[in-house]
Amino acid sequence: MLAGVMMSVAAFVRLTDLVQPPDYPVRANGDWKRFTSVNGFPPPEDYRMLVREYGSGTFGGVISLIEPFDPSKSFMDLIEPRCRALRNGSGRSVWPEPGGFLPWGVVAGGGLVGWRTDGRPNDWPTVYWSDRGHGPVELPMGAVGFVVGVLERTLDPALLAGLTVGAATFTSA
Repeated sequence: MLAGVMMSVAAFVRLTDLVQPPDYPVRANGDWKRFTSVNGFPPPEDYRMLVREYGSGTFGGVISLIEPFDPSKSFMDLIEPRCRALRNGSGRSVWPEPGGFLPWGVVAGGGLVGWRTDGRPNDWPTVYWSDRGHGPVELPMGAVGFVVGVLERTLDPALLAGLTVGAATFTSA
């Protein structure tokens, strides 16, 4: 687990070098204990770092974070329609099934990025579920590593085919 945390910290440092966090992140400060109680899971630490420093918004014009502290709905209420659609159409395991896919972001064009919820949250790998013809692809990285890979264009080009990744920016919601 220590190796995973160190990779997350290194990826986060790289992200802050690429994209300066906003001075006043939008809806970044919430109660993570309450989040866990209401939603039934504690999110991985690198996702919490992402939210804490950047808040709600979009990276590179292509990855929009699903807001954990929406004032009108719980995180689970926000993702349930997407999870239901995946459950009905994919035949794959989706949250809250053990090891199921749990989205944390929406990718331009309708794809989703999330975790495969197997084991401890800080060990959950990232899964990119494209709507561009290929099924879910598991990647050995956390949320921050995925964002950095997209912004630096270091992920497999076939994975992001059809996406127009803009400059390394963050636009607050």
